[in-house]
Amino acid sequence: MLATPLALPAFASEVAEQLPAPEAPSGQIEITVDGTQARVGTVRVNLYASAEAFLEREDAQAEVAVSDEGASVVTFSDLAPGTYAAVAYQDINGNGELDRGLFGIPLEPLGFSNGVVPVFSAPDFEDAAVAVADGLTEIGITVRNLTSARRAGS
Repeated sequence: MLATPLALPAFASEVAEQLPAPEAPSGQIEITVDGTQARVGTVRVNLYASAEAFLEREDAQAEVAVSDEGASVVTFSDLAPGTYAAVAYQDINGNGELDRGLFGIPLEPLGFSNGVVPVFSAPDFEDAAVAVADGLTEIGITVRNLTSARRAGS
């Protein structure tokens, strides 16, 4: 029996030319973090893409020095359109983690997207969720020292 060579390479290239190239994610979210103490520590921002991951494992993370003015800007690029939530905190002592006190209350300034302020527990993903489409989405997060806010009665 004679084997006939198949023209797979030509066929494969013809099919590849007919298929559209997959689009790369093109969403961006620019987060301006304010409420920080100027020139103290760094600002860390965690970005979450689902309720299941929220506050458990970030999908992206960035860290920048706190500016002289006290506001810092972090940009996450190449995001697939969808819903995201962000958490920012000022790492005052530079240990790379959010320090917590009694009952897990954060000791360093902390803030959530959508301006959510936790009262007795962390917010839900849906409360902090922000829609990101193709192009640039800009949001702001104000970090607060939650322990002093509780003492002040707010």
